[in-house]
Amino acid sequence: MLYRHAKTLLRQFEDTRSAIRQESESPSGRVAIGFPTSTSRMLAAPLLERLRERYPLIELELVEASSGDLVGQVASDRLALAITMDARADARLRIEPILEEELFVVVAASQATPRTLRVEAFAALALLLPTHPNSVRVATERLLRDRQLKFRLVAETSAVEILLLAVERGLGATVLPSAAFSLAQQHGRVRGVPLQGRPLVRELSLSLSVSAARSPAVQCVRELLLRVIEDEIAQKRWQGVRLFSDLKRPRGKPAPTVAPKPRSAAGRPRRSGLGRAAG
Repeated sequence: MLYRHAKTLLRQFEDTRSAIRQESESPSGRVAIGFPTSTSRMLAAPLLERLRERYPLIELELVEASSGDLVGQVASDRLALAITMDARADARLRIEPILEEELFVVVAASQATPRTLRVEAFAALALLLPTHPNSVRVATERLLRDRQLKFRLVAETSAVEILLLAVERGLGATVLPSAAFSLAQQHGRVRGVPLQGRPLVRELSLSLSVSAARSPAVQCVRELLLRVIEDEIAQKRWQGVRLFSDLKRPRGKPAPTVAPKPRSAAGRPRRSGLGRAAG
């Protein structure tokens, strides 16, 4: 009897080990990931394409929302991970700073402007801005207030496409990251103009749920997402961004081939951050 019981236990152990090995080699399951509106335009489709090729058994749920909403959904385990801006320390999160993203003044393609704009010249434009509490709006108003510059707000909206349509028609200028307007710029509808001195810059991080981070499927999605980000930047499809790994690396030294592991929220360095229109 003891012999048969021992054989049963050994067989169960081998079955469990085999299942673990199979899961690590071909992970499966459902993974919910969140993107700010602007960033989803740049990363969602390439991530889906990579995932279908590399991990066909993983089912991806993509959620688009403001950065603040995404942080809350990751912390409450409604999302496994998300791209976020200015995520604050939270014991329920693992936050990995990824890159620094510049915000551009977006004007109609036909509008004559210099290659770069002084903040004073930007303040003199009729402005179409994201609705509060969007972080791009907050950062823009903070910049103008700090410079003691008045501005004229023509309209506000939480929809990126409405902003772009209004700009295209010459109704004013807006402020967006390149991920939000790159396609419209490629089609000759609008044009992004940098501000002199890069005064509007935000930090993008990858926020993971502490409980979900142990899942092999979640780790696979995370690693693929980081590679997609690196490729979009390397292929110059994502303009005005710099990986933090590049900022810290001495000149001439190649980029690491392995993405760094996420750090806890408590260990996250604080940098100036910004944030439905642009994220």
